[in-house]
Amino acid sequence: RRMGWQTKNKAVLIDGKRLIVPLYSDGFSFSLMAITDNDGATWQFSEPLVGAGNIQPSIARRADGALVAYMRDNGPPPQRLHVSTSTDGGLTWSTVHDSDLPNPGSGADLVTLRNGHWVLAYNDTEKGRHSLAVSLSTDDGKTWSHTRHLEHAETAEGTPSAAYPSIIQASDGGLHVVYSQHGEAGKTIKHARFSEQWIMAK
Repeated sequence: RRMGWQTKNKAVLIDGKRLIVPLYSDGFSFSLMAITDNDGATWQFSEPLVGAGNIQPSIARRADGALVAYMRDNGPPPQRLHVSTSTDGGLTWSTVHDSDLPNPGSGADLVTLRNGHWVLAYNDTEKGRHSLAVSLSTDDGKTWSHTRHLEHAETAEGTPSAAYPSIIQASDGGLHVVYSQHGEAGKTIKHARFSEQWIMAK
């Protein structure tokens, strides 16, 4: 069941033409992109994103047009979101390296807002899924100036876990995150709606 290629995070549309679907392999423990320029009639694939244990990529776009992929860390310490950059529309990618963002080996998702800002939904710990955050970058991921929590506990002991977020921006500008939560009451899917201003308010 660990064979083949899977997708977790959403596809991205570049300039209204190129659709990029992020893929990953649990067996190989690395990522690549499926790309179509003709509405899915034909597909091509990027070179693999090479690094130690990068999976479940999510893509943002910089102001200069370059693409940046953040990935779950299934590799050795330090526990950080992995990152890679493409300057040719997703066909080739830089060597994967650790970012400054913590990751306990869990999924994350990223959205580029219509104003060019980025919002990242992720577990902001090195161990455990007891804290789920959204962070805002206004400078193409160089810094993450604002963070607020959708779920947070001081320790992982005896607390619900929140993970596998998916984030989008709606037509009205609002941000929506859905994520799984596991606790004593069982398992559920939660939905949070908020604005960019809500993230910046703290």
